[in-house]
Amino acid sequence: MITRYREYLEFLDEKLGKMFEAQKPFIKCKEGCAYCCKEGEYPLTELEYVCMMLAYNELEDEIKDRVTENIINLLKKSREKLYECPFLVDNRCSIYKARGIICRTFGLISYDDKDKKRIPFCVNLDLNYSNVYDKEKHMIVSKAEDGTEPAAYNITRKVLITPKVEKQFDIFFGEDKSLVEWLSEEDFGV
Repeated sequence: MITRYREYLEFLDEKLGKMFEAQKPFIKCKEGCAYCCKEGEYPLTELEYVCMMLAYNELEDEIKDRVTENIINLLKKSREKLYECPFLVDNRCSIYKARGIICRTFGLISYDDKDKKRIPFCVNLDLNYSNVYDKEKHMIVSKAEDGTEPAAYNITRKVLITPKVEKQFDIFFGEDKSLVEWLSEEDFGV
């Protein structure tokens, strides 16, 4: 099932890549930015978590030790709702190819089934979409200089982990929890 899930991620990355490319005038994401990894809930399905832990097991010892230390420190804290992702090392995702779906979609404007738009919080850090966002009105107010319009995509996790997707790719996502809920104190000797 992991192989089929990885095929789904390749499919998803191709689709998302086209979206990010279409929104290039608004996107400031770059390697090392990592604001999106410093405070979040990181919801994951069981399948996403298993894939991430397989990637964790394949890390070089030095990086794996640092991630393990991050996990232990996170588990020792009270179960805070927002926390830094323990896979973040030197402002880079240590398991980038196995990162969760929420991580893959972050940075684009999305909308939900009620047509409510979600602008990434990094707009307030003068990053994604900040060149067309009015902070006082809390909304997108213009196009890019080249005429590109900001677009919202139906890329919520709810849409990307449906039974239809499971059937199409012959996978099963399983239970859905936050990363910290998946991490086991027993597995990390806490």
